[in-house]
Amino acid sequence: MASVNSRIGLANHPESFTWAWARQPSGRGLSDLMSLIQVVSEVTLSDKVDSWIWNLDGDKPFTVKKLSGLCDENLLSCGTNYSSTMRNNLVPKKIEIFVWRLMKKRLPVRIELDKRGIDLHSVRCPFCDDDIETTDHTLLFCSFAQDIWKRINSWWGLGSFLNLSFNEILRGNSGVSMSPFGKKIWQAIEWICAYYIWKNRNNRVFRGNSWSAAVTLNEIQVKSFEWISLRKRGKKFDWFTWLSNPHLYLSS
Repeated sequence: MASVNSRIGLANHPESFTWAWARQPSGRGLSDLMSLIQVVSEVTLSDKVDSWIWNLDGDKPFTVKKLSGLCDENLLSCGTNYSSTMRNNLVPKKIEIFVWRLMKKRLPVRIELDKRGIDLHSVRCPFCDDDIETTDHTLLFCSFAQDIWKRINSWWGLGSFLNLSFNEILRGNSGVSMSPFGKKIWQAIEWICAYYIWKNRNNRVFRGNSWSAAVTLNEIQVKSFEWISLRKRGKKFDWFTWLSNPHLYLSS
């Protein structure tokens, strides 16, 4: 074994090479050696410790954390119209990614799979079987989805939203006066609700079973409390208030 430094001269002698051949290279090996020498002849070595640098952050040291942040900014953004709504630090990354896929129309509903030539026994909704399974139908208009949204709105005391749309879900619109933080909470709740409707749909398709609307609501209540309360430090969340009077958090 040998180091690069032991074979190639430092800055004061960049052209010097020190080899220790068992036998002199010939044929293709010699050709490869000449190509190597041509490449490394333009390299200047020094006594400095090697480090990773990159051009995406002003030639600063490379870190996975910085790369992850840049990926989030570029992949989870959905253009100028939604750049401020595609991020919500009250929910896990998997929820943000789900919403990004929703906006990009990349959820693998049956009608989209059929368009891609995947042979399915049916393209109808696996829940109600009343219509073609599109993203809109699955998350908004299916009888199961409608039941979940009614339960969510009743839980938060916000009445019934008859004209629910993806635009309202993404922006956290409700037609009710809220504080900025309250609107962020409501947006998180809507995202989580859509995510669990989709998760329940997958349970039905791939496992042959699904939760009832009541169990789904309970799962949303538990997980939303866990995720939001842990991610918003400095704000106190009470479990019993969360269950019985969550709308109090919308004005705080």
